[in-house]
Amino acid sequence: MRNPQQVFENHMKAVDSLNPSKVLEDYAEDAVFITPDRTFKGQTEIFNFYKEFIPNFKNFSFSTLKQEAHDNLVYFVWKGKNEFLDIELATDTYIIENGKIKQHTFAAINN
Repeated sequence: MRNPQQVFENHMKAVDSLNPSKVLEDYAEDAVFITPDRTFKGQTEIFNFYKEFIPNFKNFSFSTLKQEAHDNLVYFVWKGKNEFLDIELATDTYIIENGKIKQHTFAAINN
């Protein structure tokens, strides 16, 4: 079974692929994804979020400011931009259970 760091690394590669189906593979069926605007529950809602949002990451150049894994928790702080987004600061927190993302929070300051 993958440890939390491995799940995170796979998740980052999946996001980079711009394929929402690939991203969804890292989430548990009953996962919860909380953003400032909405809470997405289950794979269908999370897939629909990524289907809409992930095209915005085309040619995205990001910088990792901090990334740590402790037990089943992964904390990620980053920034970046492209023609669609100019993110000054963003943070993601992942709770990993049984090799899958069970809970995920995200917030960003977008210029």
